[in-house]
Amino acid sequence: MSSKYVHGHSAAVLAAHARRTAARDAAYLIPHIKSHFRILDIGCGPGTISADLAALVPQGRVTCLEIADSALDAARNTFSSHSITNVDFVVGDVTSRLPFGDNNFDVVHLHMVVMHLPCSPTVALKEVRRVLKNGGVVGCKEMIMDTTRWFPVDKRLDVWEKGITGTIAETGGSPNMGMALKKAALEAGFEEDKVKSAASSWCFSDGEAVQFFSNSCAKRFREGSELRERTVRGGYATEDEVNDFVKACYEWKEKKGAWFGVMNGELLAWK
Repeated sequence: MSSKYVHGHSAAVLAAHARRTAARDAAYLIPHIKSHFRILDIGCGPGTISADLAALVPQGRVTCLEIADSALDAARNTFSSHSITNVDFVVGDVTSRLPFGDNNFDVVHLHMVVMHLPCSPTVALKEVRRVLKNGGVVGCKEMIMDTTRWFPVDKRLDVWEKGITGTIAETGGSPNMGMALKKAALEAGFEEDKVKSAASSWCFSDGEAVQFFSNSCAKRFREGSELRERTVRGGYATEDEVNDFVKACYEWKEKKGAWFGVMNGELLAWK
């Protein structure tokens, strides 16, 4: 997926993903985890959520999975820095066949992964269901890009939603996947009485969070970045509009009452 992931894997992207924690980003899943569970974290990124999950299963184990071995380096560093050892690092692709047998894991976790996949989400969730043990649960959180909101309103900031939505759709992904998780799970063979869907949100509104988000967004659209090039090449914004977006990001963080929010869909489905 490295050639498909619209944000790329720059330092700015990894820094943003490294802020993710299980307590905040997988809170919906944590109550269903027991200390002996085997957990598969698909698309683990820098592994900060994975490491938190590993701490919850001291008698169990976490498997971090990415599409290429190089993509696992950041996760390896995270686990090493926290001296957490109940982990395996595996290369695999949920869009084809995962390198595991049937009924292998108590939990499969996916965070902002399905929306980027260049295949039907049903295909991916069928493969997730295959490797789940009977009684196991999949936890999945995906964004709903249409709900992106900035305040104070500034039309220059619309490049964020246009660029990301356009480039995700262009590569075969689903920018509003958060709304479709329940449907995909049912189509993948999960029974309706064993599926729960809900929603949560991300909000950047306090001083440090606003500063971070502003800088992160601007850096992702900097000159020469993968997201910038894909956005302009796809016709979702012009070079001038992207330049204006970067400028507007830096101005936004200095405005009184600066606020950003977006809704995410959450799925829990038991086999």
